[in-house]
Formats: sequence, C-alpha cells, structure tokens
Amino acid sequence: MITIEVDKKACKGDGRCVEVCPMLILKMNKNDRVPEFIPGGGELCINCGHCFACCPHGAIKLSTMDVKDAPRVEPAKLPAPEQAALFLKARRSVRAYKDEPVDRAAIEGLLDIARYAPSGINRQPVNWLVVMGKDKVHDLGGLVCKWMEGLVTVKSEIAQSLRFDRLIESWKNGQDRICRGAPGMVIAYGVKDDPMALQSCLIAGTYFELAAFGMGFGACWAGYVNMAINTDPQVRKAAGLSSRALAGAVMLLGYPKYRYSRIPGRNPAKIVWK
Repeated sequence: MITIEVDKKACKGDGRCVEVCPMLILKMNKNDRVPEFIPGGGELCINCGHCFACCPHGAIKLSTMDVKDAPRVEPAKLPAPEQAALFLKARRSVRAYKDEPVDRAAIEGLLDIARYAPSGINRQPVNWLVVMGKDKVHDLGGLVCKWMEGLVTVKSEIAQSLRFDRLIESWKNGQDRICRGAPGMVIAYGVKDDPMALQSCLIAGTYFELAAFGMGFGACWAGYVNMAINTDPQVRKAAGLSSRALAGAVMLLGYPKYRYSRIPGRNPAKIVWK
C-alpha cells in the first residue's frame, strides 16, 4: 500500500494535486486544506507520481518517491517549439552503420530514458532484451531469413505482399536487408496475456529511437525480426525470449555511417474535423 505525507507548512492548499490525480483518489482535508487519500486510496494508487510532480512547493512525499530523488524540471532547458519540431522532423531511420560496437553503458543510458515512456495506468509492463555484437545480430537475421523462406514456400500472402523473395535473394547475395549489418539490437517485449503490453512496448520503442537520435546514435525499426519473433518458435528462442513473450518493438542500433542534412517531404496529414 502506498502512503502519502504532506508538509503542511509548504502546502498552499491549491488543490492542483487533487485535480491531476488520474485515479481520483485524492481529496482536500476540510480542516487544514491539505491533500489526503480517500478511504482505500493507498490500495488504488498506481504510483504515477502526478500529484508529486505537479506540486511546485515540494509539499508531497509518497512512500515510493521523495523530492530529494526527483530532479526539478527547468523550463529554460526544455527545447523551444521550433527546436522540438525540428528534432522530430529530422529523425531518420538509419540503415547504414559504422563498423563499431555500441558501448553497453550508452545503451543503458538510452534505456534509462525509454523507461519514462507512458503506459496504461502506469503498469510499466515493458521488458528489454539487448543483443550485443554484429555477429549475433547477423545470426538472428539468418534465422529470420529461413522463416521467410518457409513462408515463401507455402505461398503465404504476407510473404508475397512484402516480397520476401527479394529479401531472401539479397541475403544470399551477401546483402543484409533484414538487420542491415547493425552492431546491436534492442527488443522491447511484454507478456502475451497482458492487454497493455503491445502498446506500451511500441511507445517505449519510440522513446528509445528518439533518445538514440538525440544522443547521436542511429536506430531503425526491425519489423521483419519483430514479426518472426512473434510467429516462429525457433527465432523467438534464438532471441532469448520465452513462449509467453510478445515483442512489441525491435530496434536496430549503431553509430550512423552518414548524417542527413535535409528533411524530406511527407504526405499531408489526413484529418477529419468534428
């Protein structure tokens, strides 16, 4: 059970913590105008930290978090709207990598950022598996290629629509269009029977990719590997995942061989206004 403590001297009684609580389990005490849990609120709390983060006075302390361990958000350090837009538009899927391994500490730093991705009712169901080394990534790509060959043999619709035959031919000719010669791979996965796992992994994977771009790395969604992991027991086992695992995001990672200097166009947004 989560408990809440309030510094009555610091609290201004503005009630903002009550308004932002997604579970509606906070109320203002009528006597001294400080927030408190409703009956049973400690059991219903999802530990999102909204009340804690919203208080500018540092008056709230949860049993799971303390202001001493929480960095203060400094607006001056946040990107301006123009900078944020440029950052998001300039991101590119990187498919050409330097022949250079990615340091483990660097990947840990990216994952430390990605763990802040939102998840439904703060379930945080995402797990991470990291494949280190170009050879290991390539071996996994070879198994994915075999999976593709099996689908081509039975004339699978997905194999035909995605032209697996061309990917297989490229692989046999020494051109890796599956893993792109990446020196690393990061897999975000959850448990199959968790209804929030897939979406949470997708969001966390997006956070990871953006963090990689911001830190000077290159990343690319490995959709073929993702499909193979979730449908082929041999590929899943080789990746190191159990039969209960559901891969929601598979990301190639490395140092980009080239830098992009322009932002290519995109189709206009398809919008329905009501």
